[in-house]
Amino acid sequence: MKKTIYAMALACLGLGASLTAEAQQVRQCSTMENLAAQIAADPALAQRLASIEGQTQQFINSPVAKRTTAVVTIPVVVHVLYNTAAQNISDAQIQSQITVLNEDFSKTNADASKTPAAFAGLAANANIQFVLAKRTPAGTATTGIERKSTTKTSWGTDDAMKKASLGGLDAWDATKYLNLWVCNLSGGVLGYAQFPGGAAATDGVVILTSAFGRGGSASAPFNLGRTGTHEVGHWLNLRHIWGDASCGNDLVSDTPTQQTQNYSCPTFPKVTCSNGPNGDMFMNYMDYTDDACMYMFSNGQSSRMNALFATGGARAGLVTSTGGTAPGGTTPTTPTYCASKGTSTAYEWIDLVQLGSISRTSGANAGYYDGTALGTTVTAGTAQTISYSAGYASTAYTEYWKVYIDYNQNGVFTDAGELVASRSAASASTLTSTFTVPATAKTGKTRLRIVMSDASATTSCGSYSYGETEDYSITISGGTARQSGATAEAAYRIFPNPATDVLNIEVPASINASAVSVKVLDVRGAEMKQVTFDGNLLNVGQLAKGVYMLRIADGQQVTHQRFVKE
Repeated sequence: MKKTIYAMALACLGLGASLTAEAQQVRQCSTMENLAAQIAADPALAQRLASIEGQTQQFINSPVAKRTTAVVTIPVVVHVLYNTAAQNISDAQIQSQITVLNEDFSKTNADASKTPAAFAGLAANANIQFVLAKRTPAGTATTGIERKSTTKTSWGTDDAMKKASLGGLDAWDATKYLNLWVCNLSGGVLGYAQFPGGAAATDGVVILTSAFGRGGSASAPFNLGRTGTHEVGHWLNLRHIWGDASCGNDLVSDTPTQQTQNYSCPTFPKVTCSNGPNGDMFMNYMDYTDDACMYMFSNGQSSRMNALFATGGARAGLVTSTGGTAPGGTTPTTPTYCASKGTSTAYEWIDLVQLGSISRTSGANAGYYDGTALGTTVTAGTAQTISYSAGYASTAYTEYWKVYIDYNQNGVFTDAGELVASRSAASASTLTSTFTVPATAKTGKTRLRIVMSDASATTSCGSYSYGETEDYSITISGGTARQSGATAEAAYRIFPNPATDVLNIEVPASINASAVSVKVLDVRGAEMKQVTFDGNLLNVGQLAKGVYMLRIADGQQVTHQRFVKE
């Protein structure tokens, strides 16, 4: 365990560049060199970094940090600078990078199961998600992607690509968006990021074209999107795991001290700095291993990132950003759903799912399978039969099955009627469940989730011991007109937010106030019974400090809004 410190190890900032020439291509990140240059140009930055570190340590040492934080969804704008056709990467390659970030920051990446047992208990779901921006800072619609042809054949690490005056593309409001620049970096550099506290005009992450996302121009061994994960980790205030010094300090308490960066794919355990028997956490995203050999953040790193979104945090503005919501109140095409995953599929897994045109047989998928590219259409008001079965390594253990459909398309499965099937069986035979799609289900594409677990208490969210979760798309036809969650939520105004003792809920004139019911849920989805709702006042004084979800039902719609209790 490393000693946590408050001061920045500024004397060590230059060590990240001291890479020896190797026969194979190795990871090079210039984040620390860029930081050193920024501090040299702006001496006040060192004090801002120290203040951010103080707030971070205060958060980590408070009870709030010991609670699971609410999911924060960050709008992303991707600035593509290209000199050749290959550098003008496709929308699909850009989306693949967003997908990788969402997997890695929620611990739903398929290779998370490779984490050694010695570190498995430290692997974290950081509860951070990403979506391409739907709204520009000026309020107009956008795809979240900007493209610009350039005569420059390569770019350095001096932030020129972030300035239109130098041939690049200017940053969007850094308090509301994550800016990603994709371009041809020189000198073998895969990417670099700006830590919180730097200038807004240059805030964001830069990634080499051939190290961005999966597929397309992405080139092995950096073809799985992990350069993006690594650099966004820096942007969220994480240091290199070796602390950029021999046996250095990365300011995280649960990452082992290690001598220096690791390259390629080391063999576990690799012991350095007397950190035996488990050795280096070289599979951590903040090391320098190949994309295929990094697959975890630690709990301590997660807390460090989450501190940025707490009250007074350096990136707290992202919590309330509307950049991911399209103009006119429509929500992003696909809501961000909570992660759900089995820790182990060594003994049982889902091997069959059939519903309409969805028909998939499979082996184990590391605890989670994203089948949202597969889908079927059902009509509101009709009865449907879903078939499913378990695969077993040997013994047919008792499995608890739960099937959910997000009928109102609000991004959660906890609303009434959305658990459409629930049963248990110790059988490898095909099982069936019949359900009726409500006539009130919203027309349009939504999410179907099927969870098979050895624990009866498993719900639609979170990790569990043995079993598997699979997600699919389902399109509702003939239902009610699709009303966006953002439009519905906009009808209810809540203030002040953050709140100390009382939260005001302004009920729209079109709603019968006597029909309104309010629940407060914590980040696990558990109802907070100690709050009281009287008229339009919600007494939250008894709640612990933290982030909560407000659930408002009025007989016509169910809406959700996030609020902070100070």
